[in-house]
Amino acid sequence: MLKTITIKLILALLMSAPAALAGEQTPLRHFAEFSTWNSIKISPDGKHLAGIVDTDSGLGGSKLMVMDAGSMENLHEITITGSGYIGSFVWANNERLMAWQAIKSGIQEAPFSTGNIIAVNIDGTKKRWIYGAGSQKTFQKIQRFSSRVSASVAHLLPEDDRHVLMEVSTWGSKDGAYTRLVKLNIYNGRERSLGSSPIKNASLVVDSDGDLRFAVGSDIDDEQSWKLFQRQGDNWKQLSRTDQYKGMIWPLTFTSDETAIYILDNIDTDTSALYQYDIETGKKALIYKHPYVDIEPGAVEFDVIKGSSDTKGVVAGVWVKPDYKTYIPLSEESEYNSLLQALQSQFPEHVVEITSETSDKDLDRELAVVTVWSDKLPGMYLLLDKTNKKLSRIRQVHSYINSAQMRPMEPYKITVRDGKTIYGYLTQPEGEGPFPLIMHPHGGPYGVRDAWGYNPEVQMLASRGYAVLQVNFRGSGGYGKDFEYAAFKQWAGEMQDDLTDSVQWAIDAGIAEAGRVCIYGASYGGYSALMSAVKEPDLYACTAGYVGVYDLELMAKKGDIQRRDEGLEYIREAICDSPASCKAGSPITYLDRIKADVMIIHGKDDQRVPFAHAEVLRDELEKRNIPYEWLAKAKEGHGFLNVDNRVELYAKLIAFFDKNIGS
Repeated sequence: MLKTITIKLILALLMSAPAALAGEQTPLRHFAEFSTWNSIKISPDGKHLAGIVDTDSGLGGSKLMVMDAGSMENLHEITITGSGYIGSFVWANNERLMAWQAIKSGIQEAPFSTGNIIAVNIDGTKKRWIYGAGSQKTFQKIQRFSSRVSASVAHLLPEDDRHVLMEVSTWGSKDGAYTRLVKLNIYNGRERSLGSSPIKNASLVVDSDGDLRFAVGSDIDDEQSWKLFQRQGDNWKQLSRTDQYKGMIWPLTFTSDETAIYILDNIDTDTSALYQYDIETGKKALIYKHPYVDIEPGAVEFDVIKGSSDTKGVVAGVWVKPDYKTYIPLSEESEYNSLLQALQSQFPEHVVEITSETSDKDLDRELAVVTVWSDKLPGMYLLLDKTNKKLSRIRQVHSYINSAQMRPMEPYKITVRDGKTIYGYLTQPEGEGPFPLIMHPHGGPYGVRDAWGYNPEVQMLASRGYAVLQVNFRGSGGYGKDFEYAAFKQWAGEMQDDLTDSVQWAIDAGIAEAGRVCIYGASYGGYSALMSAVKEPDLYACTAGYVGVYDLELMAKKGDIQRRDEGLEYIREAICDSPASCKAGSPITYLDRIKADVMIIHGKDDQRVPFAHAEVLRDELEKRNIPYEWLAKAKEGHGFLNVDNRVELYAKLIAFFDKNIGS
C-alpha cells in the first residue's frame, strides 16, 4: 500500500502561482475571470487525459482538450460549432469521448446544458451529434429530438465499446415527461428504448449489468410526494411514499449480492444519513449519520477490496461539510482510504479528492487524477501513479490566482437570539481589526449553502481591505430538513434576524465596528441586502443588490419560477400566499425607513429575477428622492458572465464600499 509519496516539487508548484511583487494587489480582472481548466479525467487505459479548457478565462468559449498522459502535452482541441460550447464530457471508451453542449442564458447564473451531445474520437475525427437537436441544418435526421432534452449517462457498459445507457428526460412540456432509459450508439446516435419511469421527471437506477432496477422522484401528480419504485419485469412496484417536505430516500448503488442497496435517507432522521436498505424486507440498517449536517448525493465513496470475493465494492467513507469539507473513513480494509489519507497528510490545509481513475484490467500502471484545492487555491490537477507511487502536475484550475496572496476563510458557530446555532465563514483581510465588514448572504435561499473553499468575490473584497461574513441562515441547505423547511415564509423574518445577529456577533467580537458595515448579495442575497437595510436601518451604512428580488408580488407574476404549476405552488408554500403577505414581505414596501446608501445591479436579460425588479426599485427610490447607484447590462442574465462587465461590477462595488465604510 502507498505509504510515502515524494511530492516536494508538487508542493512548491502548488504554492508558486504567477510571481507577484510584495504588496502588489491581485488585479480585479483575475477575480472576474473564470477557471482556465476544469474536469480533467483520465482515459480507462491511462494513455490520455482530457479536460475542459478556456484559454480566454471567460465563460462560454470552452473547448475539450485531449492530452498525452505521459508528457502532459496538448494533442487535440475539440470544439462545438455554433453559439454553444462544451460544458461537460465523459470518456465513452479509450478512443471516444462524449461531450455535452452548453449555452449562455438569461435564465441561469451560469450556462446550462442544452441536452445536445456530440461524440468524437480523441484525435478529433468522426465527430457527430449523437443526441439532441444538434445542428439542424447539417443533421436533419435528429430533428425529432426535443431541444430541451436532458440526457445523462446511466451506465458506460465497459464491455460494449459501441454503446452506453442514457437516462433521458424531456422538459418541453409544461408538466414534464416520463424519464426513459435508452441504449445509445456512440458512433451513429441510434437508440433503443429499454424502459421508462412510473412517474414524471423521475431518476432511474441501474445495476452493475445495466439493468433498470429502481426509479425515484417527486410525483407531480400526487401532491409532490416522494416515491421509490422497484422494477419487476415490465412493471413497477412502489416501495415507499413520503409526503412533500417530510424526507426522501435516494438510492446510490447495490451491495455485492444485489439483495440490498445503499441509500441516503432523511425520513426518520432530520439530517440525511447513509443506510443499507434490504430490498425484500424494506428494513434499513444505519451505516453513518453526522450529528448536524447532511450527507449529500455524490459524497459516498466505494472501494473494491483486493483479494475479496466482493467485486462490486463496499462503502469506503463519506464526505461531510460541517465546517471544512472532511472525509470520514468507514472501512479499515479499503486501500482507497489508505491512499487518500496518505495524500491528505501531505496537503494538510487542502482538500484532496481522487476524481478519476483508470478502469481497464491488467494495466502495467494504475493511474488516477487527484484534485487539490482550498480556500486560497482554486484547484490543481495532479496525476498519481499508484503503481510507482509518484505524483506529477497536470494543470492549475486558475492560471492567474496566487494562493500566497489570498486570505484564509475560517468557519464559525454563532448563537442567535432564540438560542439556535447557525454556521458561517469569516474571511479577514491582512492586518489588525476591527475591519470594515461586508455581510454577504447567499442566494437560493432554500437548499443552498455557503461552504469552505475558494470564492473569487470574497477574496476580491478581502484583497481590498474588507472582512467578509457569510452565514448559513435558516433555510440554508445541508443542515437537515427542519433547518431548511422551518424557514418557509420567513424571508423577512427569522432569516433576516440570523443575519442581524451575526453582524452583531462580529461587532461584539471586535472583528468589525458599528457604523462600518455594508451588506451585499445576489438573487435572494440581493433581497436580503435590501430587506436587512430597511429592517435594521441603523446597522448598515450601505446596501448593494445584485440581480435581487425586491417585490414579492412581482415575483409571483414574472420570471421563470411561476411558469410551472409546481413553481406557483412553491411560491405560495415557501414565500408568500396572498397579495397582502407578499407585500408585507417585500423590502420595497419599507423604503421610507432606509438610511443606507443603495446600489442596484442587474442584467437586462434576467429571466429568473426579471429586470423589472431593478426598474421598480429604481422608480420607487426616485419617487422618494433617495439617491442610488446603478449598473445595468444588456445581454446579461442572472449574474454577469462577460468578464469586462464583471470587472466593471467589482470596480464599482469597491468604490461604493470605499465611499461608505472605507477600507
